[in-house]
Amino acid sequence: MSCINLVFCTPLFRGKLSGVEKLNESLEELILSLEEEQNRKLDSPQPMHGGVFESEFDFLSRPEPVVQEFKNLVYAQLGEFVKEVNQLTEDDLTKLKFDNHCWFHVTRKGGYFQSHNHPNASWSFTYYVTPGDEQVEDEKAAGHIVLADPRPQASCYMDVANKNMRRDLSFSSVRFRPQASELLIFPSYLQHWVEPYSGEAPRISISANFWFYQ
Repeated sequence: MSCINLVFCTPLFRGKLSGVEKLNESLEELILSLEEEQNRKLDSPQPMHGGVFESEFDFLSRPEPVVQEFKNLVYAQLGEFVKEVNQLTEDDLTKLKFDNHCWFHVTRKGGYFQSHNHPNASWSFTYYVTPGDEQVEDEKAAGHIVLADPRPQASCYMDVANKNMRRDLSFSSVRFRPQASELLIFPSYLQHWVEPYSGEAPRISISANFWFYQ
C-alpha cells in the first residue's frame, strides 16, 4: 500500500568489517595484556558483574598503532552512518566536531550486563574483537545483546493483528548473537543489555559513545 509511511523509526547499523583478521589478533593481544586492576574502571556508571572486566573510558586515546588503526576504521564507518541518516554532504560531515568515551570489555563465563542506556551522547557503538565460544552448552546462555523498543507503551495490547508485524514495524526487542568483526551502531538512548555468557573463551568487545557539535 503506497500510503503506508514509516515514522518513529530507529536507525541501527549492523555489519561485519572485512579484512580485519590481523587487526583483531593484535587488539586481542593488547586488550588481554591490559586486563589488570590498574586499568579497571572503578567508578563505572553501571554495577559490574564479576565475570566482566571494564576498562577506563580512554581506549581510543591510547598510543599503540593498533588502537590508532582501529580508531581510523571505526571513525570512517561512523562518519558514513551519520552522513547517511542525516542526509549530509561530505562537506557537511567534515565540518562536524565530536568527542567520545571508549572502553573495552572482557567477558568471561557467567558474565552479563544489566539494562542501561548511554545519556549525554547521540550515538554508541560496540565492536566484537572476538565473540568467545561459537558453541555453548545452552544457546540461551550465549551472551546475546538485546536492544529494547524505545516505545514502552507500544506493546500494551497485543493481538493477532499486530504481534506478527515485520521486523521494522515490530514492538519486540532485537536480539543478536555477537560475531567476530561485527560492528553495531545505535542511538545512545536505546535501552540495551547483554544476556549471561556461558562460554569458556573470553569475549572481547570495544564500545564507545559519541557526541557531536559544530
